[in-house]
Amino acid sequence: MDLPGLCHGFSTRAGGVSTHPYTCSMNLAMGREDDDDTVRRNGEIFASLVSGGVYRQDALVTASQIHSAKVRILTAENRGEGMIKPVGEDCDGFVTDAPGVLPMIRVADCTPILLSGQKADGMPVIGAVHAGWKGSAAGIVREAVEKMVSLGTVREKIRAAIGPHIGTCCYEVGPDLLESVTTMAGADFAERYCTPRRTDENGLQKYTADLTGMNVYWLADAGVTEDRIDISTDCTMCDPDRFHSHRATGGKRGAMGAVIGILPL
Repeated sequence: MDLPGLCHGFSTRAGGVSTHPYTCSMNLAMGREDDDDTVRRNGEIFASLVSGGVYRQDALVTASQIHSAKVRILTAENRGEGMIKPVGEDCDGFVTDAPGVLPMIRVADCTPILLSGQKADGMPVIGAVHAGWKGSAAGIVREAVEKMVSLGTVREKIRAAIGPHIGTCCYEVGPDLLESVTTMAGADFAERYCTPRRTDENGLQKYTADLTGMNVYWLADAGVTEDRIDISTDCTMCDPDRFHSHRATGGKRGAMGAVIGILPL
């Protein structure tokens, strides 16, 4: 039996139609200096490029991202939400087994994670996750894996791709974040992924937060071993000319997209 394939991609700042200095040229988030029609045109370009011309912006699904561990299951009825239809329920991740639905999350330093898997009959299931430090500490990617399994995915066949995000080279945080991560995930987790970096001029301890490590931990906890995880080493803050970076620009930025979809038979 012929099975549908997958399409997926992580955007950069290039290839879109935005002209504002903060958002040029590929901005995929509403409310970031661009008018909505410009963002929709960027979505049209990105969806078409990722899918080889099969899908357009009406296949995309976005949501208001709230830095949570909430993952929604999408059906064909959700096509176009947040792009050409009203935005749906707030969340930070999507999973679906429906062809023609392109879940898209948006980032500008946070971690984009795309997931793929197969059911026992070989049919695909996909996921897309937005993991800032809160989602990374709370294990949103583990929640996405469990939602995929609830749709019939064979756990041992799930793969993950972690896209460009702020790296340990640049992600300096204070003791308040260490305390929050400790509350959310425990002291051992916090100490492993928030390591001492330096003492600032006011005597305050600064830490390095490892978003990659946090998400790899939760993937492993969900049964996705490291040999099934592809990890980008690009740091968004190191290269703000190529990537939108909230920290590098003080919040004056657009947003990149990460999208995955099931192609038709």
